[in-house]
Amino acid sequence: MTEEAVLKPVQVIYCGKCGMPPEFCEYGPDFESHCNPWLKKNHPELHAKLKLLRGASVVAAEKGEEETPETGTGPSAPWTMEERLTAFYEKYQPDKVSDIPSLLEKYAGKEDKLFLALVKKYGPEPDDPYYDDDDSEDDESDEELEEGMENLNVDGKKRRGVKAKKTQTVQTRVVIVKEKRQKKKAITVVHGMDTVPGLKLKDVAKDFSKRFAGSSSVKDGPKGDKQIFIQGDHMEDVAEMVVTKFKVPGSCVYMDFDGEIVAYA
Repeated sequence: MTEEAVLKPVQVIYCGKCGMPPEFCEYGPDFESHCNPWLKKNHPELHAKLKLLRGASVVAAEKGEEETPETGTGPSAPWTMEERLTAFYEKYQPDKVSDIPSLLEKYAGKEDKLFLALVKKYGPEPDDPYYDDDDSEDDESDEELEEGMENLNVDGKKRRGVKAKKTQTVQTRVVIVKEKRQKKKAITVVHGMDTVPGLKLKDVAKDFSKRFAGSSSVKDGPKGDKQIFIQGDHMEDVAEMVVTKFKVPGSCVYMDFDGEIVAYA
């Protein structure tokens, strides 16, 4: 047998935290808190390569390069826990950025308490660009619509004076549901926050994301309503937050336990 015909063994790297090849770590429950920090510390080149393959926008930032995203496009997902912590320390304590992997490992499962302590000590978190959509455009559109309604001709007569009052009232009703996904993962879906007066759903989703240390986003429901999707199973904690932080009466908040609707209060 010639030397050319001899196959050399392939060296496979396995994650020191979950035991899976790094390409599959992201499908596990401890990817952000354990696997990702371990890979970055022990195999930085592979870590950077996998981030690039996932379309992570932080690769250029780690190299000190400015990103030049296409006009009109923004991040496709909220910051990961590592990215949130990196942005925080780059703003307040740049010399401690290298300590982030050890912090994530130390406070695994307690990230929300970590951020509460950091905010109390240093100041507010930097804004995640995923949530920095220009809400002013929507506000301007609403104002233009109202102004147009004022000048609307009805039966040949122009409306004058005080704006027409809305006669239809929407009853506040918030329903919180847990939905199971693949690989034993779960998400918490909040229905009806758009029936709560005076709230902007993007701000609400941002508060949920900070409180539960995970992604949270607003999506259109099948019936045209707005729903908030929160990563993880936080049904009862979300119900408590809706009542205490957003001042929704407990009698208007419900939890769906496998089809059984239970009132929070």
